[in-house]
Amino acid sequence: MKRAGIILASWLACVACAWTRETDVSGVITISVSPAAPSNVYIIEIAQRAGCFYDQQPPGQTGRGRVLVLAGEHKLTNEQRDKLAAFVENGGALVSLGGLHGMQKLFGAEPVASSTNKTWGACNVQQLGEGYLDVRQSRHPVFAGLKSSLHFFGGLAGRATSAKAAGSVLDRHRRTKKLPVLLERRVGRGMALLIAPDLLNSIVHIQQGIAVLRDGTPAFDGTMPVNDGALKTDDGQVLDCDFDRVALAKGEAPVFLYPVADELRLIILRAIQYAARAVGQQLVQIAPWPRDVPAVGCISHDSDGNRPDQGWALLEQVKKAGIRTTWCMMFPCAYPRALYDAVRAADCEIALHYDAMKSDADHHWGFDKLLKQLDGLRMNNGVTEILSNKNHYTRWEGRLDFFRWCEQAGLKTDGTMGPSKQGGCGFPRGTCQPWRPLDDEAAPPRFLEVYEIPLITQDLDIHLPAKRAPRLLDQAVAHGGLAHFLFHPAHIQKPGMADAMQTLVKEGRQRGMEWWTHAEVWRWETARRTVRLVEATAAGNKLRVKLTAERPLKGATLIVHEPDGKQRRLTRDLPASQMVEWTL
Repeated sequence: MKRAGIILASWLACVACAWTRETDVSGVITISVSPAAPSNVYIIEIAQRAGCFYDQQPPGQTGRGRVLVLAGEHKLTNEQRDKLAAFVENGGALVSLGGLHGMQKLFGAEPVASSTNKTWGACNVQQLGEGYLDVRQSRHPVFAGLKSSLHFFGGLAGRATSAKAAGSVLDRHRRTKKLPVLLERRVGRGMALLIAPDLLNSIVHIQQGIAVLRDGTPAFDGTMPVNDGALKTDDGQVLDCDFDRVALAKGEAPVFLYPVADELRLIILRAIQYAARAVGQQLVQIAPWPRDVPAVGCISHDSDGNRPDQGWALLEQVKKAGIRTTWCMMFPCAYPRALYDAVRAADCEIALHYDAMKSDADHHWGFDKLLKQLDGLRMNNGVTEILSNKNHYTRWEGRLDFFRWCEQAGLKTDGTMGPSKQGGCGFPRGTCQPWRPLDDEAAPPRFLEVYEIPLITQDLDIHLPAKRAPRLLDQAVAHGGLAHFLFHPAHIQKPGMADAMQTLVKEGRQRGMEWWTHAEVWRWETARRTVRLVEATAAGNKLRVKLTAERPLKGATLIVHEPDGKQRRLTRDLPASQMVEWTL
């Protein structure tokens, strides 16, 4: 099958390489982050996950390349505005995410004035608030093939004066508002492009949710009954049960079929690509996965029940499938030492299954309890390195506290963000990407050194019909992400469960996917993000690039996207701390 089609090709086309055929090339896009909102810095995570090479510049600086991305509303001086206008006039592409920056003439747009609110101190312009992008009828290439609800939170209410407008917005009740999503204006030899909704804030809000302080609200149709008296991740999710889920068949609970936040990411990356093409600039990228693999699958197991016979039965199925999986073990666990040894001998990962669901003092919610269980698992079972965790019952409190605990404890991945109930399966946090949480409550905001491995569903045919799994795999492939499924040892001997796991693995491989442990995802992703583009030089019809990587990277794929849409790809190994030269 076509692994990514138009969507994946556009997702991969996101690293600008500013060049001419006579001179050296900068090989980067320039990003300027406004401090006006903490979520503006999330453009960095989007760029890094997509494999972008970038320079970060203060407001008003254009940098070395010909594509400049402004994240959030900037307060600029007249001199800075004049500099950016000249940048566009002379062939630069200016992409603005959610702000006009006092440059209404350059963007050919203006904010919509508030006609009703005359209260002292009130803002005199309208804001978008919560809503949905209505772009499926648009022919603009930035919106091609999008399928999700495109739920967004906040942004600029603007209208075109001389720009071309594309798309429109719906309010939170899905009522039409005559306000555009994208505004585009050609200026001299360049382009100014504005995306009015605040997509950066929307992505962060969907992925990180709200603080879990009480039971969530169940779906009105009776599915996803999260009001069960236990605090967990799905009590804090913000996607809508009515508008963001899809009913696949009568009598089945709806699912979060499309990763909303990933499609919002895709709009940002496509806008960069589109603007770069408009000014004739090549795009270069280090692909999300090695060997040009379109997506990765992860299977994890939680040791609920701790019955050794079930653990051995599951390990037999893992070996039969020929995959490496992540085993999340409770402490204390009744599995014998021989089973731990056999799991490791099968190249599987032993992780923690943090338990805050029992009544005894060692299994309550708290950082000290996490440390005690983690240290106990290491000491009692001969496991010296534990990098990953998933919380029992997807238990959660607060918003970012647990991510901070993981960072402090040395855990590198968490796999808790996912459904505990039927009706919540799919992409309830809007993404199939391994993502770093943004501590937007810190000053200044910072990324936590933990990767979330979002969970699609627990045991197939119990929480989600197994026949629906291929459609979720397709989404992981379409977005160059990962598909994380949970199979409990306690269920593996039930009729059909082992077959469901074997079929899932085969379906993934048919799509070109590989099956990894959570630790493997972390090692690859952190190593890939150390790659630096030192130099890029045009050599006739070829591009010669010099790269370095702090850590070895096997099978790294470099992709060159031409302004006419054609692509060139090269896969090689990158050694650690050495300059290498590739010609594409």
